[in-house]
Amino acid sequence: MAMIGSPTDLRDCYPQPLERSLRKSLTKLDADMRRFISLSPFLCMGTSSGGGADVTPRGDGPGFVQVLDDQTLLIPDWPGNNRLDSLTNVVSNPY
Repeated sequence: MAMIGSPTDLRDCYPQPLERSLRKSLTKLDADMRRFISLSPFLCMGTSSGGGADVTPRGDGPGFVQVLDDQTLLIPDWPGNNRLDSLTNVVSNPY
């Protein structure tokens, strides 16, 4: 069994991805994505910072998430436990 010590070592253990797999990564929201978002009553928001990562559930009626533009979603902040894990991560790491 080989030790995996780098991304190159890892890639060497697998075949190259198919072209169609590479094409499925998009940098902008398309019409299908916008429709899916408009109909969704739930999302899991993943954030991270130097302190770690967090995934929190968010939900409300379909349409609670708004699409501002091709790369920006508006997610409302409803009352919760006030830990601010996700929001602190977003302020620390907006990517």
